[in-house]
Amino acid sequence: MLRTRLFFASRSLGSLATPVPILLAACILATLPAPAMAQKKAPKGSKIYLLSGGQRQHHGYRDQAFYLSGLLEDTGRYEVTIGEDGAMLESPAIKKYDILIVLTDRRDEEFKFTPSQQKALFDLVRSGTGFVSIHGGDNAAKDWDPEFKKMLGGVFSHFGLPDGKRYTGEMTVKIVDKASPITAGLKDFSLKDELYYNMQMEPDVRPLAVVEYMGTPWPVAWTRTYGKGRVFHTPLGHRGFGPDKDDPLRNPHLARLLVQGIDWIAEGKAK
Repeated sequence: MLRTRLFFASRSLGSLATPVPILLAACILATLPAPAMAQKKAPKGSKIYLLSGGQRQHHGYRDQAFYLSGLLEDTGRYEVTIGEDGAMLESPAIKKYDILIVLTDRRDEEFKFTPSQQKALFDLVRSGTGFVSIHGGDNAAKDWDPEFKKMLGGVFSHFGLPDGKRYTGEMTVKIVDKASPITAGLKDFSLKDELYYNMQMEPDVRPLAVVEYMGTPWPVAWTRTYGKGRVFHTPLGHRGFGPDKDDPLRNPHLARLLVQGIDWIAEGKAK
């Protein structure tokens, strides 16, 4: 097939001023699929399973997953594997990972964690697997096990009280715990993002950072210990669907907060 196409090109392009070999090379290259992402050699360090997927028309989760995996691997401390199927939580293979990151909203029927997947997640973290939840990872479905709230420390919900609210726009992230290694080197910073406020929170949550909105400081980063596992959650990081949407994780200050949160989890896993 390729030989036939080249023969046709040589006959039809022969009268053009541009040399045929150059045109042929251009034609061949144009038909080859462009690489989606350059393959990188995995660094030595903690193994992370990044569970992406979710509401396809709401979050640009694939772009964000590729960016986040590159950000983490470029530190030289992490090896990241990306997946989208929650069934991985019940696979024996999940146990080879040190840290699990859940990136997006999984409330839709197609993407919900089943009861057995939820139990598998709780068991993983209790046994010592580190857990990171970003933005929509805290969006509670009605059939979520209440244990999610205990593990995460807070959930965004439209059932029960309080009813979660959202604000999208410019905001100032204020560092309120400057002694934590997660906030080391960070000062208050500006961010364009989506704020979840009026969340259903556990009473013992101590925020690392807050955003003041309507006269109230709302937690936007905190940690938990769940069994033997360390947990880090930030409700920030909304990456809208579409090629022209901003990704708040590309803000260097939020990126640093997230990476240092993952470092804190990896340190606990190592111990």
